Amino acid sequence: MTDELRVAPQNAPKAFNKKQNGGTGGNSWFPVTVRDLGTFYGQGVAVGTFKFTNPHDEEITWRGLNPSCQCASADITIGDRHYRVLGKPQKRVVRVTNRPNEPEKLENVSHITIGPGEVGTIETRLNMQNITGAKTATLEIHSTDPVEPQTRLTFRAIGAELFSISPKEVNLNKMTWNESREFSVVVSAAKPDWEIRSMDDAGPTFDVKWEKLGGGQRTSYKISGKYGPVNAETGGGGMLKFRTNVNGAATFNVRVLAFVQGPLDVKPGGFLTLGLIRKGKPIMKNIVFEPNDGVDLHATALVFEKLTLGKDFIKATQRKDGIKLIVELSIAKNAPTGLVKGELIVKLNHPLIKEKRIMFNGFVR
Repeated sequence: MTDELRVAPQNAPKAFNKKQNGGTGGNSWFPVTVRDLGTFYGQGVAVGTFKFTNPHDEEITWRGLNPSCQCASADITIGDRHYRVLGKPQKRVVRVTNRPNEPEKLENVSHITIGPGEVGTIETRLNMQNITGAKTATLEIHSTDPVEPQTRLTFRAIGAELFSISPKEVNLNKMTWNESREFSVVVSAAKPDWEIRSMDDAGPTFDVKWEKLGGGQRTSYKISGKYGPVNAETGGGGMLKFRTNVNGAATFNVRVLAFVQGPLDVKPGGFLTLGLIRKGKPIMKNIVFEPNDGVDLHATALVFEKLTLGKDFIKATQRKDGIKLIVELSIAKNAPTGLVKGELIVKLNHPLIKEKRIMFNGFVR
């Protein structure tokens, strides 16, 4: 392993609207050991710079550099040497080599040596993606310095909401497939006089519009919408994505929750388990269709497909039990041994659900 390298300078992203402060703390190596890196709005990397000088007339070795979390890393520059402290996928220190027209080269190192009076810079990074609230990280440095054998650099930032949405999510609760419900939310942003520019297509089940409230420092939007009816067997709301002019082209989402009862309840569902069928004993299983919209439900046809059993040994019939449609699937007592597998297509008179496909399997033994 080695610890010598040359590196091209790198640029780091800055906070959205607040710069790091002058810093606090300090020891014989670092004039500043604590930095506040500003406020970030759901994205970006907080960058802090810590300058250092070897205060001794002898060479000092750093043998342990440990970031406190996987979201933290650091770049160390000493003259023309460049190192990187990584927090993920595993904690390690590498030397970095950049050459023209070649990919960056990383090589693990066991230590970093700082000569007498040598100066350098540590640039820490803290990933603020999707962070809300205060975020603090540290970089621990263990060295052969008899006076300062251990140094802790602390860097912290604030994660703030770029968009404030009230309510946080819309809950329409339980509803039937053929009804609709209205909803509204109010959205504000951490930027004056901002704009909603568009909304991504959310499909035919949503009808959404928005209007601007106020202006200047107090700009917000009221988003009004209607969900339903749902032209499918089931539905469960959705996510509305809006595009804005904030911070370049930031987006925000409005989540709409709903428990939609479809036009039919089918039990046991789309798969029927026949299990072990004793040879010489007939069996019969029921599939229950219950309409939720008042339709007088009937099967217009019962069709088998993909059978592993001869049609003489399997039969489907229908009967009514109040509003329920009962489809009976039976296996004859003289069915041959082996796998029983196939699909039953139940064609229906329902105006929306024209057919249901029921897979089944079992074994005659």
